[in-house]
Amino acid sequence: MSRLRERVLTALVALLGGMLGALWWLLPPGSRLGTEVGFVEALLFVVAAVVMELLPIRVADGRAVPTSLAVVGAAAMLGVSPPALGLLAAAGYLGAVGLRRERVVIGTLLRRAVGGWVLAGLAILGGALGPETWTGTAVTGAAAELDLGAATAVALAILVGVPATEALARSATGRRHAHRRVLEEIQRNRLIGASVAATAALGALVHPVLGPWMLPTMLLPLLAARTGLDRLALGQRAYEETIRAMSRLPEQLGSVDAGHGVRVAELARAVALELGLDAATVADTVRASHLHELGRIRLEREAPADARDLASAGAEVLREVGGLDRVAAIVAAQEDVLAHPRDDVGLPARIVVACCDLDSYAPDPGDAAQRHEATVRLVRDVGDLEVIAALRRVADRLDLAASAG
Repeated sequence: MSRLRERVLTALVALLGGMLGALWWLLPPGSRLGTEVGFVEALLFVVAAVVMELLPIRVADGRAVPTSLAVVGAAAMLGVSPPALGLLAAAGYLGAVGLRRERVVIGTLLRRAVGGWVLAGLAILGGALGPETWTGTAVTGAAAELDLGAATAVALAILVGVPATEALARSATGRRHAHRRVLEEIQRNRLIGASVAATAALGALVHPVLGPWMLPTMLLPLLAARTGLDRLALGQRAYEETIRAMSRLPEQLGSVDAGHGVRVAELARAVALELGLDAATVADTVRASHLHELGRIRLEREAPADARDLASAGAEVLREVGGLDRVAAIVAAQEDVLAHPRDDVGLPARIVVACCDLDSYAPDPGDAAQRHEATVRLVRDVGDLEVIAALRRVADRLDLAASAG
């Protein structure tokens, strides 16, 4: 269903983009848009787009945000036509793929082309409806200038439109909680979006003064921002990898099946998103899922681990580590989830227990007998029918995906 939803959303965006791009011919640009770009300068734009495609910004979850959007955005602010801008974006992607010797992904290529077309339409709309062009003082014989309406429209598309579209395309829960996921994606990408939008505006601003030499002025600040944001994302990824490494400690003792923590965490993430939890609570739930068996390193290896002792010992270990107090509270709440309120600790604890039971007692959710046994245990141990229903929906989607695969 998620692939079908992504295709439908892509088709809707393409339709809307086609309508926006058509504004280029329907709305009079006047004197504010329509910068002349010759062949040599167009070629330099393509080269810059290729270079920036090769230097994406990595976010914490490993996804790459193409910085070529800054070049395309600057061209849109300058008034490049929708067909030319779509070709520019597509050429940047194709050039980077060719240099990396990778396979061309048709969907990505189409998104690049449609994105360029949409930005051109938004720029002409913003230029027609927005404030007048700002012009600086001509010190070098040519004055820096920027169409504020076009720049605002393109910047909003980069800051809001792009992350919103990606959030809706990746959402596995459909329209449920869609507004929260969109807001979280915008918040998560605010630094990258601000860097790209500001760089695009800088390029359009100095273009009348520097001409094609404005492209290096765009590349340098974007590279500096990329370095800082990459380091931030690297630190976040290292932190999460440390959590994963800690989850393997009980497995090395031989008292937990290999990969149990990872499987429970993947289920818990999907269930938490299904229930509409905020991003911070989802992250704490996933970490608690990775570490819910950590208390076994404090218990006797040969002795059977009581659930209460296991939760208490795990929470104690996490408090000693430091910086994981919320995660420790969730692990401790597994001692008796029925006794905790359905708050930002009790609900994540219920999710972790439910996902642990499903992985332990129904390793093959497609088996009816295993599913029935797991459901009985879920009702007894968790007692939260909403969590159980969400877990069943997640398991059904995983079964469908496995069958399709």
